[in-house]
Amino acid sequence: MPNLARSIIRDSLRAQPDEPILISAAPHTLALAEDVALEAFKAGADPAILMDTDKVFYGQFKYLADEHLRKTSAHCLGLLDYVKSYVWLGGTEDPAPMRRVPKSKWAAMFQGEDAHYRKSQKLKPKSVGVALGLVTRPRAKAYGFNFAAWKKMTESAIAVNYDEMRRTGEGLAAALERPAGARVTAENGTDLTFRLAGEGRKAHVDDGVIGDEDLAVGNTDTGLPAGNVSIAPIEDSANGTFVADVKIPQVGTLIDGLSWTFQNGRVVEFSAKRNVTSAQINWAEGTGAKEMFASLGIGLNRKVVPGFLNSNLARGTVGISIGDNQGLGGKNESSYGFGSFLAKGTLEIDGRVLVEDGRLKL
Repeated sequence: MPNLARSIIRDSLRAQPDEPILISAAPHTLALAEDVALEAFKAGADPAILMDTDKVFYGQFKYLADEHLRKTSAHCLGLLDYVKSYVWLGGTEDPAPMRRVPKSKWAAMFQGEDAHYRKSQKLKPKSVGVALGLVTRPRAKAYGFNFAAWKKMTESAIAVNYDEMRRTGEGLAAALERPAGARVTAENGTDLTFRLAGEGRKAHVDDGVIGDEDLAVGNTDTGLPAGNVSIAPIEDSANGTFVADVKIPQVGTLIDGLSWTFQNGRVVEFSAKRNVTSAQINWAEGTGAKEMFASLGIGLNRKVVPGFLNSNLARGTVGISIGDNQGLGGKNESSYGFGSFLAKGTLEIDGRVLVEDGRLKL
């Protein structure tokens, strides 16, 4: 834990003297939160730990009416006025009770979070999410994961060669940042075409470090593990169907076979083999370009295994999203957003194969 804490503060955040850092923790991540705070002190920074618990998290749904959940927390908005960096060490320990939360309350909570998200997009504080904080036995039980295998994989994925991953990401970014036609296909029925915009749309290489180049273009978020390159394509250019071959954990359920069919960038069919409503939380209530094609992503991390919580990072995984994409410099503004993934997909850019059946070709 001390080594991970050092990596978070020194490598990922590159914390500066007197920098206010908020560490969001839970009882099961308190030891790591303490180590992160101590490393922040060593860097001369100004850390504080914010503690949340399952009882308090689920209590908001029990005691607050929908109209109160729709109100943005004054704490969240106020903290953004001075906090320069956030470290997220995982939320709830057990997601199983999420299945019993009414969908209307989820939607109300997400609506209340929208103003916080908009303010954070404007102020751009640095942020590091640490996936190890989400690796808990209750979460593994809820989603049917092998806890030991999941924990070992996550630890290995954090300890990868980030320099190699960065070089691969930069090569992919160069291919994605020029105007070109793109096609994603897979044996499960996926066949989606769209266009990359080229000039003015920069790819975000998430390599675990918030570097000077990232700060210059507003890329202030990363995670541990890391490993993804993403870009906002031309939003209204998507036509065809994208079908996920990876189950997506969401609110205590597994979404199986999520499928989107696009016409001129707009979702005209939204379905899944199982638990589609878990992907549609806040969909009906969402504002703006909620149904528009938003992003393309390619996983870079050799150690991430798709099918847990970080499928988008697995090397060769192709992901797309719909809804808001302003964080990538796109045109979509919405209170809704969701991503879907192919572990065995093929991606072609102007006929050049970048990913073939889930394998990077660079």
